[in-house]
Amino acid sequence: MTQYITRRVVATAQMVLSLLFVGGYFIVLSEFIHGRIAVPIEWKDTLQTLLSLLTAGVLLILNFWFLRSRPQDPGQVPDAPPEKP
Repeated sequence: MTQYITRRVVATAQMVLSLLFVGGYFIVLSEFIHGRIAVPIEWKDTLQTLLSLLTAGVLLILNFWFLRSRPQDPGQVPDAPPEKP
């Protein structure tokens, strides 16, 4: 089974899951902002906690995509190491 899991399959799965989570987050957030989802006042603290956790999840996903290092092409020249004073 593992012979069929290539880097392209993994990258596609990562992109799809990231887009689903981030897209769903902003859809739910906009529904709350526009008042289309009514929340009882007793659930206010629980909702704030849930939105905080979802926001942290979005930040983790963005961190994954913008801070990870990608493999270089074989013909690409690597970056020069920083000069030491």
